[in-house]
Amino acid sequence: METVQFQIFVFSITVYGGIIIGLVYDIYRAAKGAHKSKGLFTSLWDILFLLFTLLIAVWAIFSSNYGDLRIYVFIGFIVGFFLYERIIGKIAVAFFAYIFQAMRASLKRGSRLIVLPFRFLWYFIVRPLYIIKEFFKIKIIKAKKIALLPKKLLRDMKKYYKLIIKRDNHKKDE
Repeated sequence: METVQFQIFVFSITVYGGIIIGLVYDIYRAAKGAHKSKGLFTSLWDILFLLFTLLIAVWAIFSSNYGDLRIYVFIGFIVGFFLYERIIGKIAVAFFAYIFQAMRASLKRGSRLIVLPFRFLWYFIVRPLYIIKEFFKIKIIKAKKIALLPKKLLRDMKKYYKLIIKRDNHKKDE
């Protein structure tokens, strides 16, 4: 038979577990709000949240009363979660949202620094070479057309040779 002190100890551990679950929920909410994604990414966030919640609940239950489930264990989790949400939930959500926005901004700045050498390479080396290539491509096409003119002329002459000969022969007969 469990003593009242042991039950109070288990209840307090589960209240702490509920508070930790509330903290994880606020981190989850802030991270999910920072990304504003849909589909598979949201499902992955949901699964991660559920896994963390499950781990916290199992830890609290097994560390306090060796996995014995009683109604006051569930009540402790619920009380802890609602205490957290009512007392520091709004402040924590704002804090975590600020942290995630700051992380996102620093990652954006960091990515700009990483991309900077590649932009330099593009604008000062690759882009001019591309422009030169396109310029010479146009000139090469024009040069090929000019080089093909004698060939076209010979082909046209062969094509109209018989017609020209017939005219000459026809004029001689008259």
